[in-house]
Amino acid sequence: MSIPAQIQDVYEELKTEVTWLHGRWIIYRQLYDKSEKRVQLLNESASAFFYILQDLLIRDVQVTLSKLTDPAKTRDHDNLSLELLQSRLQNSGNAELAGRTRTILDNLHSQCAPFRTWRNKRLAHLDLSTTMQATTNPLPDISRQMVEDALQLVRDFLNEIEMYYNDEKKGYEHLSMESDGDALVALLRYGLRYLELVQEQVISYDDFQNGKWHDA
Repeated sequence: MSIPAQIQDVYEELKTEVTWLHGRWIIYRQLYDKSEKRVQLLNESASAFFYILQDLLIRDVQVTLSKLTDPAKTRDHDNLSLELLQSRLQNSGNAELAGRTRTILDNLHSQCAPFRTWRNKRLAHLDLSTTMQATTNPLPDISRQMVEDALQLVRDFLNEIEMYYNDEKKGYEHLSMESDGDALVALLRYGLRYLELVQEQVISYDDFQNGKWHDA
C-alpha cells in the first residue's frame, strides 16, 4: 500500500532528520559511553576539544528532539515536526493509524518535556532568571536514558507508519557509518602510540614530517 502523497513528503523529510539524529547520538555513545578507558583516551588526546564536543552533541540532540515535538504550526508557518505529520495522518481519514500514532506522540511529548525546558530556557534562549539563579531555579536533570527513551518513542511513531504502509520497520538505531566515532578513536590510538614511540626514542620526534599530512 502506497503512502498517500499528502503524508509522504513530510514523512520522508522527517525520516532523514531522525536518521541523522540517531547518527549523532551513536557517535556520542561511541565516544563517551563506551568505557572509562575510552574517555581517558579522549582526554589525553585533546581534553578541551572533546569536552566541547560532548557538550555540543548532547545539546544538539536535545534541541532536535524539541524541534521534532514542536507544534504543527508556529503562527502562519508550518513546522517540520511529528505533530505536522500527525495532523496529515488525521486528515487522511485513517482513524485507526492516527489513533495509534497519537498515543505514541503524547508519550513522546511527556518524555521530551525536560529537553524542551532546556531548549527554551538555555539552549535556544538565555533566560535571565534561569541563568542568574541556577541554584534556586535549576533546570531539570537530563540523563542518557531519557534520551534513549525519547528516541525509542520517535522510532515507534515513524515505524507505526512504515509498518502500516510498507510492512517493515526502519532500524534507525543501527545506522552504520564508516567514518564515525570508532574510526576517530582508532586514529587517536595511532597518534598516542606515535607519542609513546617518540618518548621511547624509537622514532624521531619530527618523523611525521615525512608524511603527506605534515603541513595540514
